[in-house]
Amino acid sequence: MIDLERRKILVFDLEVAAYDFETHYDEETKEYLTKFATTEQEKLNSIDALTFSPFTSQIVCIGLYDLSRDKKCCLINVDENYEKQPEDEKEEYVFGTEKEIVEIFWKSIATYKYDIFVTFNGREFDCPFIMLRSLVLGIRPSYNLMKGSDFTFKDYHVDLLKELTFHKHSPQGARRKFTLDFYCKQLGVESSKDGGVTGDMVGPLFRDKQYRTIADYCIRDVVTEAELFKKWNELLNFNQLY
Repeated sequence: MIDLERRKILVFDLEVAAYDFETHYDEETKEYLTKFATTEQEKLNSIDALTFSPFTSQIVCIGLYDLSRDKKCCLINVDENYEKQPEDEKEEYVFGTEKEIVEIFWKSIATYKYDIFVTFNGREFDCPFIMLRSLVLGIRPSYNLMKGSDFTFKDYHVDLLKELTFHKHSPQGARRKFTLDFYCKQLGVESSKDGGVTGDMVGPLFRDKQYRTIADYCIRDVVTEAELFKKWNELLNFNQLY
């Protein structure tokens, strides 16, 4: 079991939004990105899937929860002056361009020298996304969040989705993977989705400049992941490396 008092633990989560397909790309690129689609629905599906690539999507916000210091922060991609802050003194919103918030993320990791990172599906999405997005933005990461193999990364990274499927999910049965919201409902953990916002709403909210709504959701997300992590750590973590 991980000693929560002794270890420096950071829970983090990304929210992203795809570039506007019609205005961001030239015709040749549009054709390339949808070349395998044979129907209009398949084309729409291909465009929707662009959300999950760091080369066709941008970071909207980064939620951070430092368990050691009990501090929560949301780094938000805003291209205008926006200074609203949460009421909770243990929470903070930081606004800036996408490049600025990614730089702040890496600086925070270097400053506080975390030795354990906690995510939900972070090995497959959040970690490779922010590493490659940093490349796009011309930023050198302060830490290799993809170091090690898919079998050794858990020395420094607790991916809750991996842990809840014992690192090898199956389409059905005991090792089937579910959403964060579903796991929380079954395990008695308050879900971030209870606030009425879900991940697929982030893109439209971002385009409508609903930054406060996005930030509140992002903070709830890392709090939810932190509570799920604590429950897993107490009851199901037998890894002596921690």
